[in-house]
Amino acid sequence: MIGEVIVVGDLKLRDDASLDEHNRLGECMYNIVSHLPGFLSVKSFKAADGEELTLFRFASEQALEAWRNHPEHVETMKRGHAEFYSSGFLQICKVIREVGPFEHS
Repeated sequence: MIGEVIVVGDLKLRDDASLDEHNRLGECMYNIVSHLPGFLSVKSFKAADGEELTLFRFASEQALEAWRNHPEHVETMKRGHAEFYSSGFLQICKVIREVGPFEHS
């Protein structure tokens, strides 16, 4: 969808991070974001070298900003940097062209 915003995330967990707590917070965040207008999907992919990327899709920049500024998300991001992540990056991308969908018979 032209104008769709895709966030590519590559966050590395600390060796001493609590996976149970990280997963619990992730579920809480998903329950919030999945009910926000303009949220489309989130999927994670793991490469053969162990790198894991997460793709978040939003219908617009406004939808992404609503999530980015959601009070519970803001607090969880702070906690993530303080307790869970050793490094990482986020890339915010805007769809400028789309090909498909198409099918081959």
